[in-house]
Amino acid sequence: MPPDIPLRGRDLLRRFLRDRAGNTAMAFAVTAPVLFGAVGVGIDYASALNMRARMQAVADAAAVSAAREFQMAQSNAPKISEIARNYVVSQIDGVAVTIDVDAPNLKIGVRLEKEIELTLARVLLSDTMHVSVNATAKMTGGLPLCLLALEPKARGAVTLQANARMTAPNCIVNSNSAHPQGIVSLDDAVLKAGFICSAGGRLNTRNTNFAPDPMTDCPPMSDPLAARQAPTDFACNHTNRVLEFTFATIQPGVYCGGLKITNAAQVTMSPGTYVFKDGPLIVERLASLRGDGVTIVMKGPGANLTFDFATLISLKAPTTGPLAGILIYDDPTGVAAPDRKKKWPKLGASAREHVIQSDNARMLLGTIYMPKARLIIDADRPVADRSAYTVLVVQQLDLYDGPNLYLNTDYQGTDVPVPQGVGPYGGKVLLTN
Repeated sequence: MPPDIPLRGRDLLRRFLRDRAGNTAMAFAVTAPVLFGAVGVGIDYASALNMRARMQAVADAAAVSAAREFQMAQSNAPKISEIARNYVVSQIDGVAVTIDVDAPNLKIGVRLEKEIELTLARVLLSDTMHVSVNATAKMTGGLPLCLLALEPKARGAVTLQANARMTAPNCIVNSNSAHPQGIVSLDDAVLKAGFICSAGGRLNTRNTNFAPDPMTDCPPMSDPLAARQAPTDFACNHTNRVLEFTFATIQPGVYCGGLKITNAAQVTMSPGTYVFKDGPLIVERLASLRGDGVTIVMKGPGANLTFDFATLISLKAPTTGPLAGILIYDDPTGVAAPDRKKKWPKLGASAREHVIQSDNARMLLGTIYMPKARLIIDADRPVADRSAYTVLVVQQLDLYDGPNLYLNTDYQGTDVPVPQGVGPYGGKVLLTN
């Protein structure tokens, strides 16, 4: 033992050290739960952050995928809500889902909530931690496309004359013609649209011919339906068929030489695809043609469409299948028809003409696709005004005399889908928070 420490002093030192050790043990016993709890809080907090990040990613993706459904016809609030909810359920378990669909503003909100069980942190905190995230997505990008004239250089790729009207207040009317008069409205005609655009210039004779004034020098739009394929089987089911003085229901198939419906015949088309090959579809002389879920395909020389005066036309495109949403599909190879010798000036040898003169063609629901043809509307009354929507993609459109062509955009009012590339498909989906 060290000689300089008296015996009594050594005993006091040992006693002091024993007392200090006891205090340390006691202090550790008291503070250990706090220390372990703090570590546990850190671990559980990191786990909660990871879960929150995952929930946010799922909410964002659910909102974006559901918002894209605003592009589809019949995309009502319950259907969009179901799409978002199903996406969340497929990606993550045990979360409470709240969906808020604002259809008029094309917006959807997704809120996810989850109680995360704590492990080590429950020493200091409760047994669970509440985590919530929000995501909002909106369809944006401007008005939908309802009329595209693909003609690249002719005067008046879109033309209105006399007392013609075009009423398209919530969508875009676009002429691809680079001609200085690429879009024309004359006399007392009025073209009213949400937005009017011409790759070239415009011509009008009155200040009221356009509403609003067209924007000129716009970039041409590519054909949004170029990838759509028509049927490839053209074996004849009927040849040179004529229906008159009858009530008849016809079936889908290939009508070689065309079909004439005349002399007060009342004809109903069963759902399906009707190909008129190397001959016209003509409705005339007090006849009527009705069809729900039908596509009319024009194929080959002479395959023209004529809905004449004093007829009734009521047609709706199919809701399913490869031609869903397509009401009329003209041969995109643009095989010219024989000269009709009508009063309208000719567009050129490369194009054929389809004519709607019926004063009762108020239901034309779907997309009319005539990329190498001229559509002439020469009626005296409204056309397509009872359709939830009508979209035209044509080479050239001419309105004469007194029709009022309605291009409605009530995509929610029908189960007929809008083909991708037209209607509201020009929009983009953006996360807004």
